[in-house]
Amino acid sequence: MPVRVDSTEAVMVHNSVSASSPAGAGVASDAGWSGGLNVELVGLTLSDGRQLLSEVSFTACPGSLTAIIGPSGAGKTTLANLVAGVVRPTTGAVTFDGYDIHTNYAVLRRRIGLVPQRDVVHPLLTVRQALRYAAELRLPEVGPADRQRAVDRVLEELELTDHAHTRMADLSGGQRKRASVAMELLTEPALLILDEPTSGLDPALDRQVMSMLRRLADAGRVVLVVTHCLAYLDVCDRVLFLTSAGKTAYHGRPGGIAEVMGTSDWAEIFARIGADPEAAHRRFLARQSAGDRPAQTLWRRDTVARRRPRRLGQVWTVVRRQLRLIVADRGYLLFLILMPHLLGALTLVVPGDVGFGVADPSGPAPNEPAQLLMLLNISAVFMGMALTIRDLVGERNIFRREQAVGLSASAYLTAKVVVYCGIAAAQTAVLTAIVVLGKGRPDRGALLLGHPVVELYVTLAVTAAVSAITGLALSAAVRSQDQILPALVIAVMLSIVFSGGLIPVSGRFGLDHLSRFVPARWGFAASASTTDLLNVAPLLPARDALWVHDTDRWVTNMVFLVVLGIALIGVTRWRIRLNAVLRSPLRARTTPSRAGNPDCAKRDPLHRRPGRWPVPGERWNPMVNSGFGTLRRFLPPSHRHRTIPE
Repeated sequence: MPVRVDSTEAVMVHNSVSASSPAGAGVASDAGWSGGLNVELVGLTLSDGRQLLSEVSFTACPGSLTAIIGPSGAGKTTLANLVAGVVRPTTGAVTFDGYDIHTNYAVLRRRIGLVPQRDVVHPLLTVRQALRYAAELRLPEVGPADRQRAVDRVLEELELTDHAHTRMADLSGGQRKRASVAMELLTEPALLILDEPTSGLDPALDRQVMSMLRRLADAGRVVLVVTHCLAYLDVCDRVLFLTSAGKTAYHGRPGGIAEVMGTSDWAEIFARIGADPEAAHRRFLARQSAGDRPAQTLWRRDTVARRRPRRLGQVWTVVRRQLRLIVADRGYLLFLILMPHLLGALTLVVPGDVGFGVADPSGPAPNEPAQLLMLLNISAVFMGMALTIRDLVGERNIFRREQAVGLSASAYLTAKVVVYCGIAAAQTAVLTAIVVLGKGRPDRGALLLGHPVVELYVTLAVTAAVSAITGLALSAAVRSQDQILPALVIAVMLSIVFSGGLIPVSGRFGLDHLSRFVPARWGFAASASTTDLLNVAPLLPARDALWVHDTDRWVTNMVFLVVLGIALIGVTRWRIRLNAVLRSPLRARTTPSRAGNPDCAKRDPLHRRPGRWPVPGERWNPMVNSGFGTLRRFLPPSHRHRTIPE
């Protein structure tokens, strides 16, 4: 049975909004209020004892606009993320439409729109393109015509129709913010949360954005906005003022704060509350006890079943979007086209005229075949890594939001692998063709694929593809784009050293074992086996048993290369899910007051105790559900205390 929480102010606020707003007329009703928002005594405490939020309570009904204000560090963004289901509270609960948001997040996420402070849009796409791909990911169950109508609807609602074919990068700050809001409105959310939407905008755009939020609320939505802009709070129905300690100092009408604080000067109000935040919170509690506390009528419903996303459709959407992004970036596209031509031309500078044939030990180029293979393999490695290493880190914030609304990490990564492995294969075809035309084809016959050129191409293509996957893994591992170049240089240098073609690694303790985890070792060995390098280059500085011209050896090399690629896909998937964690970027503290709470495990999936069983709806994670929890200390500090969402 549903649980009813007594209260009355919610209906009063709701009726006042309906009466003052023609657009909101008819939206508010007693039945409609059951779909309101109720934040009840929520708190968030870190594992080190720091309290970010403490017993914050407020309500918001359909058709209302609530501003969350306070000094820097007051926990405003944390509260917004908590209400949106991104962060789990240590204490208290958040319900919307009668359902606990955190227990039923997988179901409610399409009814909740969150617009973060940083725009999470692809700058190279036009507004319509970005909305179309977003609609495919967020509305997979509707047909193309309905999705097109949804795109047209949000363009018109946010007055972006005239800018539909403008690139995101070319929009003004206010227009980009409206485009970000449009993304969230595609699913017609009943709860819309915005974090600092006016940050960096001039006063005219500030008013424009706040007026837009007023219209969105008047259409029947619950709208929450975190803001530092105090000039236009008059358009809001309610203001929630948080102290620097994360406690409530005021909750009520914007015009009522002057009466409570004794002044209408916002600078003075901030100074008084900042001077003694605890006293401000005590005065708020006293007013609540005196009968000023709002009451609410809210129904809590049972948990509902989650819907599984259609991942094949997501893969296809992300594939098409990725190809569109590559084509839209003309400089990057030109780089991808020219790179195999330039690397192929550089390979042709190797001295000698025997190519992959038998080199003359006493001739001017006794190691020409080995040098060609080395350059070909390192070129394949470089092309693959350069293709992908900037991708995931550049889209991290975008993926975080898309995962929150249903994009599967597996579908996202699969699409990336398909696109980039295909491009790597095409680049390798150009590289191989240039070298074969300039130096001739291998003299030895193919071991398995019928033609030596085809077999050489396959080995190089797989090497480039696995290197592209390696680039994705590195992109998922680095913390910022500033770390991309050092990671690429180190990875290429390791490939050169451990490939075995330049420095002997076979039979050398340590080097031999480490090289087995480097894709270049197996790629070079497979190409050396195809060309019979041991016999065509008798004066090799390094020799390896993996280079024998034998079918079993070639198959073994290729199998290990593919296995490494699959393993790297798994590592990359784990890493992007770790980076894109949305449940809680903060580790909450286990407190005695929560000992009797049956939802304790769900509220706090990051407590210290290792070896616990997964809670319902959580997948088994060796970093949490086994004795290997201590491995977290080796993770970057920003990810050390995070959990992995589904």
